[in-house]
Amino acid sequence: MTEQNQNPLVLLPESIAKSMKTMTGKSKGSNDDLIFCHLYGVVGDWYISEISKNREKAFGFKLINSEPVWEMDDWLTNSCEWGEVSIKSLQKLVNEKFLKEKDIRFLITRDLFWKPIKFSEINIDQNTLFYPGTTDRNFS
Repeated sequence: MTEQNQNPLVLLPESIAKSMKTMTGKSKGSNDDLIFCHLYGVVGDWYISEISKNREKAFGFKLINSEPVWEMDDWLTNSCEWGEVSIKSLQKLVNEKFLKEKDIRFLITRDLFWKPIKFSEINIDQNTLFYPGTTDRNFS
């Protein structure tokens, strides 16, 4: 395993990216989509199924639920949907806000033990990482 693959703070190493489908801009997301990479943090989860050629953007399911008191609206928007994910922006948050500033809100990590599975096999009702305090995944 390469050093990048072993570092969970490297969100999408090339070895994983090259195994993924290339984004076409036409993806809608479905239960049959194969999820190649799982990113998670105190604010939620990202399930990545496709990657852009330049590796800066991805497509997948975003389940983001930050508490209002965390004041994260400038960086991340609450969502529970398929869509584009800026890998470049997430990596920047990890590098600058978490690693440099030690701000736990920006701890976003990659599941090192993730194996590609269909989205339908994932329990999105279960939080991956809990932040001290209450977190409610009800988006209604």
